[in-house]
Amino acid sequence: MSTATLERTPQRAPNGGLPARSAVVRWAWRLLRREWRQQVLLVTLVAFTVAAAVCGLAAAHAYPDSASSTFGTAQQRIRLEATGAQQLREQAGVADDKLGDVEIIGHRDVPVPGSVKPLDVRAQDPQGRFGSSMLALVNGQFPTTSSEIALTPSAAALFRTRVGAHVTLDGQRLRVVGLVENPQKLTDTFALAAAGSEVAARPATTLVVLAAASADDYAAYRQIDSGPKFVQQRSDFDEAPATTAVFALATVALLLVSLVAAAGFAVTAQRRLRQLGVLASLGATHRHLKLVLLAHGAMTGLAAAVVGALIGVLAWLPIAPRMESGAGHRIDSLALPWGLLPLLVLFAVLAPTLAAWWPARSVARIPVAQALSARPPRPAPARQSLWATLVLLAAGIGALIAAHQTNGMLISLGIVAVVLGLLLLSPLLIRLMAATASRLPFTTRLALRDLGRHQARAGAALAAITLAIGIPVALSVLAAANVDSARQGNLAANQLLIRIGSDSPVVPRISEQEFEQVQGAIEQYASQLGATPTPLTKAYASQAPQTRGGNVDDEGGQPVIEIGRKTSADTWRSSALYVATPEAARQFGFDLKATQTGTDVLTPSTGELELLGAPQRDLIARTQPIPGSSYSSVPDAFLTSDAVRRHGWQTVTVGWFVQAPKDLTASQLTAARELAVAHGLVTETRDPQDGLATLRWASIAGGTVLALGVLAMTVGTIRGEATDDLGTLTATGATKTIRRNLTGATAGCLALAGVILGTIGAYSILLAAYADDLDTLARVPYLPLAPALLALPLLAAGTAWLTAGREPVSVTRHRLE
Repeated sequence: MSTATLERTPQRAPNGGLPARSAVVRWAWRLLRREWRQQVLLVTLVAFTVAAAVCGLAAAHAYPDSASSTFGTAQQRIRLEATGAQQLREQAGVADDKLGDVEIIGHRDVPVPGSVKPLDVRAQDPQGRFGSSMLALVNGQFPTTSSEIALTPSAAALFRTRVGAHVTLDGQRLRVVGLVENPQKLTDTFALAAAGSEVAARPATTLVVLAAASADDYAAYRQIDSGPKFVQQRSDFDEAPATTAVFALATVALLLVSLVAAAGFAVTAQRRLRQLGVLASLGATHRHLKLVLLAHGAMTGLAAAVVGALIGVLAWLPIAPRMESGAGHRIDSLALPWGLLPLLVLFAVLAPTLAAWWPARSVARIPVAQALSARPPRPAPARQSLWATLVLLAAGIGALIAAHQTNGMLISLGIVAVVLGLLLLSPLLIRLMAATASRLPFTTRLALRDLGRHQARAGAALAAITLAIGIPVALSVLAAANVDSARQGNLAANQLLIRIGSDSPVVPRISEQEFEQVQGAIEQYASQLGATPTPLTKAYASQAPQTRGGNVDDEGGQPVIEIGRKTSADTWRSSALYVATPEAARQFGFDLKATQTGTDVLTPSTGELELLGAPQRDLIARTQPIPGSSYSSVPDAFLTSDAVRRHGWQTVTVGWFVQAPKDLTASQLTAARELAVAHGLVTETRDPQDGLATLRWASIAGGTVLALGVLAMTVGTIRGEATDDLGTLTATGATKTIRRNLTGATAGCLALAGVILGTIGAYSILLAAYADDLDTLARVPYLPLAPALLALPLLAAGTAWLTAGREPVSVTRHRLE
């Protein structure tokens, strides 16, 4: 402290009054301004943490879907289905009469050549009372007449058309006047017809009624039997923006802010030791000395919180549009969680203040003479209770298991408990590392023993590094869990399903000549792949005349037999049921010879299953288990030939399954689609996979940068406190290489311990949180994790080695003197 500064310091008021405290705070502010260069790293780290937390909270708030994608602004959504247009109008009239103001949207499914799913053509008013938020114009204009149509971009790509061109839907030629989208659900593929017009030249087959009725009117309407209807209440859907994720992410971010700040304020306390000794010699009390560092922490936290929040908001603005494709809906960049952001900023200010309390308490107790000499106090061993550590870890894991991934409060408490347990475990790990250093090289042994001497400080830094690594590890694992592996998904990359019609229980009827042309084209395509197509047949109860391949040639469609189970009194959940032919047995790996007499269905499913689509009611299937496939669209339920004969059913070819020797290329997939369009078929290939690679690599990179920053602060602190020891080594002949090795070993060992503890902590939390479904975590993202986790200790050691090696100041001064 300079003389001028001492002269400007007012006299201490009795009992440490307000004037004295104000003077101490002003003095702390002057020191902060004078030493701002030394505070840049700490402010940068805290600001980086706050900015990352702001972006993370904004992403967690914006990413989840909401009920607005189907409800709009309505409170009730009623789906009306009937066999005729008159019955639909009557049901809509009842809903309009009982629910008050409503908005009615007409729907009709139209088949699309070459597509697995039909196209939803809806008649909706873009300015509707409740559904206007579900429509947005991308290009062109909304349709206004029955001869106009608007398509979503995905539907336009499906038909290979554009605005101003024409498209044929269900036999009607319509002019495409615009591109539209559902901003709340970008994956929604549909065609928009003018409100009040016929849907695709035919009456709607389904009506959706949106309403905002009172609770009494809604309850009264549900009691009315006006026909088939599916009623939904908006309150039944959780529209809270990922409360669990927001709470968990905020908790982890705020803990990280605290640990980062705690790892840095020990440096400030050591740097201020001589100045605090002068202040104490002038009569400052212990409270005044602590107030210096507390005020410094509050000012540092305020600057870092403001800068970090501003950077986080500015960084989120360009990030938000890039997340829309992954989120599946439009994101308002300014729709931030404003209720949580002030709390985050407040804690970012309080965290450095509280983190400065323990160094301030320790420094205030140093004798004045020792403080004036700037000699650091002998590091006190950290005292931890192993039982307290185990209790916290057990309580945290128990809370995460009990949360069942839904209770945000329990998840937050569990994460806090586990992180606190790791914080208490960190000094124990430091002590263990120091105890096992006897057989290591000299510099590594000395570095580990220095960490052991300063285990309280090194433990706090290790906890911060652990959290900085644990967060990206957890994000990377969760991102990998949401990606289908090569053995998961709908189909393998070398598989192709070709169907006559969609996957509905009604198969379109084609003539014998058309069937021969289709089969010949498919066989030719498969031969180019080096494969043989496997015909897929189903059974039906109709006695209509057959043609070659089993397809009947009169107009309309043929209902086929399916397998299913009852889900309620009047509803069933069905799935495709194919006939167990020799070709299917060879392709899908089941043994026809092992089929028991009297067996109806071969399937991996268990429980009571019914045969649906047959004239008989409640036809329970007698099943025999066979190995199933991990792919959802690969046939795995087969009707035995004995059951077909016993019930007098007939068979019809509904498609072909093609498995190529190698993964299908883009050109081969294009050829399959063109074949389907040319012959009125539909194809299904492996769904495109979003590997979330950006999230995995960005999170790992961010965690690595943050961990390196904490390491820089910690290693600088420990090496600064060991200046005298380093001077002794230099005086006894230690070379620059030895000094570099010592610093590099300190950083490398601390980083290695943080990587190990962070990975273990992340998996402990995830395994507890997903205890109900551990298969979710079966896929380990080795590619992003392994290089990063292995590179961090090497990078830390290498960086520390390159930046170290200078002679201690004490030795240099001694030589100059």
